[in-house]
Amino acid sequence: MPEEETLTSQTTSAEKNVRDKICYPVTQPIWWFVWPFRKALSWTAGRIFGEQIQEILYKKILTPANALTSVRFWLLIEAMIGFFAGAALAEQTKLLFFAIITDFFDGPTARNNNEVTELGTYMDHIGDWSVIIWVIFLNFRYLWHQTILLPFLFVSFLIIPILLFINIAKFKKFCDPEIPWIKNITEFANEELQTDVWGRIQFGLLAIALFGGLFIESANNPDFIFYWLMQAMPTTALIFVIYACLAFYLVLGGYSIRDAIDYSEAKIKKFREKLKTIKNQ
Repeated sequence: MPEEETLTSQTTSAEKNVRDKICYPVTQPIWWFVWPFRKALSWTAGRIFGEQIQEILYKKILTPANALTSVRFWLLIEAMIGFFAGAALAEQTKLLFFAIITDFFDGPTARNNNEVTELGTYMDHIGDWSVIIWVIFLNFRYLWHQTILLPFLFVSFLIIPILLFINIAKFKKFCDPEIPWIKNITEFANEELQTDVWGRIQFGLLAIALFGGLFIESANNPDFIFYWLMQAMPTTALIFVIYACLAFYLVLGGYSIRDAIDYSEAKIKKFREKLKTIKNQ
């Protein structure tokens, strides 16, 4: 078990290092673009509420990475407004696609500038899964008539309770009943929301499968951002990609469930030691 954990940790670090270097030409212009607004807002708040508030705003809230993650929420809200306003699925899909793409850059933006924050970690995961849940909803709304994709839709629907089960199983083994539940949840989230390389691959496979369904439905709309690509790619090929990604996702999901059930005693011990520190404060 320790060897597997070490290998996963090393692979995750290597993946983040490579992604950070690839994203550097994008992340640094973002940092410099946000910096003047960040500096001005935190300085103004500091003059009104004190230097402590200024420091919290500058270092923990108004970071470029958090600003980029906020764009994900804004694009998601725009897509949801479009749905209720009767916008074409192609337009909704475009907004959601750009929303999920921000996930590739916000982490490197934070790490490249040594500005990883707890708030950013929460926002990142809430933003990711908010987009995915809405994409699942759109798949049901627009693809129910495509018989060949019905199994894909039902599997997508089952993903949320499966993930819920995984995290409940882990949390039950982790929590300390002598410590307030909010502290248990906070510490658990801080540890579990640090996605390893396998979790990132799993999420990527799920995103490809779910967006693939929306791409199929939008394929014949000339206004779709990927219209020409969809015309060049046979629908059967994309359906194959969807089911292949979903199959690999479920394989990794099965590993996650087993890991939740046979949760590492070393991890439990590590978590409990952190909670003891909180208890003694």
